[in-house]
Amino acid sequence: MPYDRQSAGKGGHSDFVRNPDVQAFLADCDYMREPSEAEAQAIASTYMPAPAGSPPCLPEYVVASDASKSDTPISDKLPSTQVGFIKVSHVLITMDRYSEMIDPKTRFVDPFKAAELHRSAAPITFTLPGSNIRYKNAKSVKDGFRRAVFQQLSTNRGNGGASQLKLSDTLITINNKAIALEKCPSCGTRHTFSFTLGGQQLECPACNEPVFVTDWLRLHEDVSDFGDNASAMTRMMNAVEHLLLAALILQVFGADARSLAKMAFVMDGPLAIFGQPAKLHARLMDLLANVNERLRELGLEPLLVIGLQKTGEVMDHANLISRFLPVGVLRVLDDEYRNKYIKGNDSPAANFGNETYYGQDFLFKTERKRIFNFAIPYPFRTKSEGGNEAQFARNKAELPRYGSLIERACDFIRHFEMDLYENSIVPVALAHRHASISIVPGGKVLDIITKTGLQHTPQHRWPK
Repeated sequence: MPYDRQSAGKGGHSDFVRNPDVQAFLADCDYMREPSEAEAQAIASTYMPAPAGSPPCLPEYVVASDASKSDTPISDKLPSTQVGFIKVSHVLITMDRYSEMIDPKTRFVDPFKAAELHRSAAPITFTLPGSNIRYKNAKSVKDGFRRAVFQQLSTNRGNGGASQLKLSDTLITINNKAIALEKCPSCGTRHTFSFTLGGQQLECPACNEPVFVTDWLRLHEDVSDFGDNASAMTRMMNAVEHLLLAALILQVFGADARSLAKMAFVMDGPLAIFGQPAKLHARLMDLLANVNERLRELGLEPLLVIGLQKTGEVMDHANLISRFLPVGVLRVLDDEYRNKYIKGNDSPAANFGNETYYGQDFLFKTERKRIFNFAIPYPFRTKSEGGNEAQFARNKAELPRYGSLIERACDFIRHFEMDLYENSIVPVALAHRHASISIVPGGKVLDIITKTGLQHTPQHRWPK
């Protein structure tokens, strides 16, 4: 690592260029590459015409979400001591108002109606202690992080009054209203901690430290007292975005289940939870199964939830083969296709994403020549349906099991695809606009808030 303001030598790369070991190493590497004409034609032949409704089956309401984070040093002199900021934005789009935005005569967008659409955004912010920060005099960075996570997730994020939106309540609700931990996350002593909606904080009998229901997410396990805790912030952001999806669905379901059949929820990213909180994905599968079972009883279509990935290895593959694909085609990314053309894995797992994914990926090239990687939830309650992982991998790729969801997802993407960004749709672009934390001026403002906010905070010495 260079010293501050020390520039690198201009010829530093020459040691790698001249080294024969580097060339030999690169020659031994296998990686994703552009297919030959014959290979591309073989891949393209496995795609099918994308379904389309006549007329398109579109929702009446769309809720789109996106999230971003920033890890900010508290001082230029302490760059390794940081605070984390997370922002999740939800945008509600009413379809009839959206259609009124464009003048049918001129095809221009009404700027006032567009501004009204932007005002429907509802960002939610979370602040967490990062590297070298002890929160509320906790005995360690990790314990302070646990306390902060609980405080952030147990805070009412509703609009006040009767509106309640506590993510800790949502976490318990989707776990059949009871959560148990088998050991203290602070001292590691074996003990059963049982949490309910009315009891979300307990005390360890061994170390007397508080234990929180949100410890079930295991986000603190990625936190160290002196290391970089950026990955814990990323896991927190991922978990919070999906918990908010569950909270919104539960709110609407509790008020009027029929309304969910008129709605679509769109997320930026895969339908998956990664890292320590990955087990949350199974609870989301169960929640969506319960919702769709009730909608089926009411004679209604299942809830449309779409995950849209803009980057990653699947999109890298999609961009490589896009020019070989005709327009208006669709491909389910079954495990065989993924392992053969994307992963290049000779010994793949029996079921890709078995511990993380709750939705199936598809590739879709629209009639306007844009290619999308979207996901819709698995039409199953658990991954044990079928008996084993290999059977589930086959079941999840069977298109008839998804009913109308694939056609509705394709109609939705066709309706909202836009030219402003590559392979983008309007709801996600709007959500990102309000969730993103810009480097300048947004990131600079967070720097100032962090440094001035901690400037007058009493400094505590670490215990010896």
